[in-house]
Amino acid sequence: MITQFTSKDKVWIDESGNQIPYNRTTPIERMKEKSAFSLVKKGKGISKFLTEMKDAVVKATEEVLQAEREAHNVKLDGKGNYTWYNFDRSIKVQVDMSEPIRFDEIKIASAKEKLMSLIRENISGDEFIISIAEDAFQTSSGRLDPKKILGLRKHSQRIKNETLKAKWDETMQLIDSSITRPKSKSYYKLWIKNDDGKYEGVELNFSAL
Repeated sequence: MITQFTSKDKVWIDESGNQIPYNRTTPIERMKEKSAFSLVKKGKGISKFLTEMKDAVVKATEEVLQAEREAHNVKLDGKGNYTWYNFDRSIKVQVDMSEPIRFDEIKIASAKEKLMSLIRENISGDEFIISIAEDAFQTSSGRLDPKKILGLRKHSQRIKNETLKAKWDETMQLIDSSITRPKSKSYYKLWIKNDDGKYEGVELNFSAL
């Protein structure tokens, strides 16, 4: 519980637990005390509203999905991306499911080393592997691109040398074992069609809730 000190309090308590007489506090300290609590009060109100708004969007989407299931006898399990509209399509509700992929740093480093060693020993006749592997392990802002890494698996069928193919597949298995999947997140967004027929987003930052 956070306590706001006011001019009615003869003693204010600082972060170290020291008792400071009110008349020894400065005008700036008093102003910051009042302003900080004012901002927190407004912020908590907005946070509560956004939480309630998110719950309303989730509930409405679940009801739409259930109605679609019953009307068309389909699964529509609610996972993945989903978009629905009002009658004249002037309002769009968009749901995007984010299922991030991360890599175990030690395993993916081992897979890269093993793959590059494989390439260095078997360049002749399979030069395409060099550019593919080097590109796949390029980082952006210090992070690997899961699509490029996992895309290496599809090239297995292009390798004609059986010995090389077996080693390639072994490396792909190591990459697969390095995959971790953090908890997925759903992102919701509302859109309104403007006079030009284009959808404009109603900004609601639910991702942090």
